[in-house]
Amino acid sequence: MHELSLTQNILDHASKHAGEKRILRVNLLIGQFSDEREESIQFYCNDPAKDALARDAELHSQRVGAEMKCLACGTIFHPEEETSLCPHCFSHRLKLLSGYGVRLDSIDVE
Repeated sequence: MHELSLTQNILDHASKHAGEKRILRVNLLIGQFSDEREESIQFYCNDPAKDALARDAELHSQRVGAEMKCLACGTIFHPEEETSLCPHCFSHRLKLLSGYGVRLDSIDVE
């Protein structure tokens, strides 16, 4: 059910910026470590109860890499996979800077 509220927030934000124009495409950036699934978001985008201006919008998503910072040595790196070690000093004290959530990148309107 989390995708329902996420999708509603995305569509509300997109509609606000589209004004009275029909939304043709919603472009999302989904972080490397995000659990969100494009299929679930698309399902809720196509809900007949949604605003007519966004109802038939095509959803396009792109996975984007994560960025982490080692709190021990300050190294900032882009992990290839979920990691628990700094590649420089091998510390476990890491902070995820980006790559977890979902972000509205842009919209295409009619």
